[in-house]
Amino acid sequence: MKKQMFGWAAILILVLTVSTAGATVTKVVYPHPVTAPKYIKFTKRLVISPTFKYLRLKRGDSATFSVEISNPTNKDVLISPKIVPSYQENILNSDWITFNKQNFTLKAKGETVLNITVKVPKDAKKGYYYCDIAFTNDTFPVYSPYSIPRYINTMHLSVEVWIPPSVRISPRYINDVVVAGKTYEYVVKIENTANREFTLNPQFEEPEYYWGFATYLNKSNVKIEAPSVIPPKSEVKVKIKVNVPSTAEGYLRGSIDLNINDPGLSDWMNKISLNLNVFTKPAKPFVKTIEIENASKLTVKVSTSIIPSIPLTIPSPSIYHSTNGSMDVKIVSPSGIVKVKPKLIETLIVTTGKTTSPPWEKTEGIYKVVSSSKTKIYTINNPENGVWTIEVMPKKIFGFSMEVDIE
Repeated sequence: MKKQMFGWAAILILVLTVSTAGATVTKVVYPHPVTAPKYIKFTKRLVISPTFKYLRLKRGDSATFSVEISNPTNKDVLISPKIVPSYQENILNSDWITFNKQNFTLKAKGETVLNITVKVPKDAKKGYYYCDIAFTNDTFPVYSPYSIPRYINTMHLSVEVWIPPSVRISPRYINDVVVAGKTYEYVVKIENTANREFTLNPQFEEPEYYWGFATYLNKSNVKIEAPSVIPPKSEVKVKIKVNVPSTAEGYLRGSIDLNINDPGLSDWMNKISLNLNVFTKPAKPFVKTIEIENASKLTVKVSTSIIPSIPLTIPSPSIYHSTNGSMDVKIVSPSGIVKVKPKLIETLIVTTGKTTSPPWEKTEGIYKVVSSSKTKIYTINNPENGVWTIEVMPKKIFGFSMEVDIE
C-alpha cells in the first residue's frame, strides 16, 4: 500500500446546509491548498566588522567609531549607509548619526573603512537608544506585503545616554554575620558634590520576588534615620538599625530605596542591599574519627580565618569580624583524652595604600589588615593503635578547616 502525503497538516471541510420550504440542500466546500513559497536564495555580499557597537555618552557629547567593510564577491557593490529601525524600544534618531562618506561604490574584492559619528543632543533624555545601520538596500525575502523589510548588510548600534551622578553613596551593599535576637546598626554615608541640594526619603522595600532559601526582612525589623535633604557640597549619614528576629536562621535579605532625586542615579544606584547571615551557635562539637595503625606521629592542624572587613561593607561588632574568635579542640585516644599543648600560628594579610572605607573616612590608616588566620597544631608522637576522635567546638567563629597527617 502506498502512503499518501498531504501538503497541509489538517483538512477543514465546510458543510453548508440551506433549508427551504420544500427541500434541504447540503453543499460541501473543500479548501484550496496554499502553495508554500519557494525558497529564495540570497547572498550576504559584505563582510562587516564590527556588527555590534555600544557607546556610553553624556548629553552634548559625541563619539566616532570605524567600521571595516569588505566585498568578497566578484561584483561591485553600491554602499549607501542609512539608519533603519531596530526591533526594540527607544529607536535612535537618525539626526544623531553622520557618515563620513555616502553613496559610493565598493569594488569587487575591495575593502573600505567607514567612520560613523554619533552626537547626542543636549536635551536628550537619559536612557538606552537602539538602531540598525544598513550599508546597502539589500533585504531578506518576504512573503507578505505587510512584512517589515529586514536588511541584510547591517550592524547594530546601542547608545546609552547617561548623566554623571552628583551624589556618592557608600556602601550600597551591607554584608554581615549576625546573631538572632540582637540589634545591629549600620551607617551609610552620602556625599553631595553638586551646588544644589537633593531630597532624601529612604524607604524599606518589601520584596517583589523571593529567591532561593533566604528569609526576607519586613518593615518592622528595620528602622531608618536620615535627613530629608542633602545640602550642596555636604555629607549626611543614614542610620539603619536592624532587629534580627529571635527565630531567624539562615540568610536574611532586605532592600532600602534612598529615593534621592539626583537624575544621574539609576534605580539600582539608589538602593541599599542588606545581606545578613544568621550565625547559629552549635550545641555539639564537630567530631572527626580516624584510625591509627603502627604510626610514628599524628599531627592535627585546625585553622580559622577571620576577615575584619569586607569590601563595600561596614565593619560591625559581629562575631564574624571579631578577632577574639577561638575554638576548643579535644583529641581522644582509645585510652582517653590526650593532653597536648598546641603550637599557635597567626597569619595576617596587610595592605598599604588601599582601603575599603569611604574616601571621607579619616580614621583609616595606611595599613589595612585584609584578613587573618589562626592555626593550632597538635603533634603526638607514637600514637597508640586504634580509633581516635578529634572534637572541635567553635567559639565566635563562622567556620574552620582541619588537616590530619598520619605518619
